Amino acid sequence: MKSRFRSRRVTFIGVGVLTTAALTVGTTAVAGTDTTPKSSAAAASFASQEAKEARNKRIALAFVDLALHKKQPQKAADLYLRDPYVQHNPQITNGKAAFVTWATNFIKAVPDVKVDFKRAIADGDLVMIHSRLTTSATDRGTAVADIVRFKNGKIVEHWDVLQAVPETAANGNTMF
Repeated sequence: MKSRFRSRRVTFIGVGVLTTAALTVGTTAVAGTDTTPKSSAAAASFASQEAKEARNKRIALAFVDLALHKKQPQKAADLYLRDPYVQHNPQITNGKAAFVTWATNFIKAVPDVKVDFKRAIADGDLVMIHSRLTTSATDRGTAVADIVRFKNGKIVEHWDVLQAVPETAANGNTMF
């Protein structure tokens, strides 16, 4: 147990994003643990939760795709956000209208923005999207972890963590 704790601690520190790592650990079964539901009711509940998480991942990805790639932030907000929409990025105020204003201005300032989705992880009502955001063909990019919370199939809260992709890494690994 002590060895596994040290391993997770090193992973958390190495990743540098405790929330992302916690979400990853939360959706991964612990080695040796039997996660098979013991009854048909438990199996149905488990399947229902998996379906809900899969739906939430699809919605989160569709939201970013529509808002930034297809450059339709108003339509994305109308389809996928619910008020009150709580924003934890300190540069954006709360609410759907604030998101639309920010995204519209961002797209105008960075018309070649691209978000390359690397993975999406769901845990209950939370979805984390790990992606590489670039602003041009020559941009090394930014590693992004967007975390959204769902309520009744709509996004109601957002956090993000961003880190510039460095030219070199001491460990020789990529950020993705």
